[in-house]
Amino acid sequence: MGKTTSSLPLRRSTRVNIGCVVRISGKLSGHVPFAENAQIVTLSKFGAKLKTHLPLQVGMQIKVQPLLGEKSGVFKVVWVGREGTLRAGEVGVEYTDDIAGILGINFPDVTGPTK
Repeated sequence: MGKTTSSLPLRRSTRVNIGCVVRISGKLSGHVPFAENAQIVTLSKFGAKLKTHLPLQVGMQIKVQPLLGEKSGVFKVVWVGREGTLRAGEVGVEYTDDIAGILGINFPDVTGPTK
């Protein structure tokens, strides 16, 4: 189970450590288009942590597509690792479309049993 603060969970879903290469694309500041191969480090039902060399910024939308897949999804950058730290080059992204299965991984619904 995730960490808790005042008995509230901080994570909405468990994370899975993977090493999946994906193609990310979008536009940098100044509307400069980019496309780069990046690696998904961790994946959850709602987002992922990527390793990239690009200077992505919080709030950007990027397209993520597995190299060996046809499906893609639009993600929103929600955090960026600070330069000079161990998190440099890491980017947290959140799904903006309902495409939890673009990598062929399905997460169980953990909201509890229905009556």
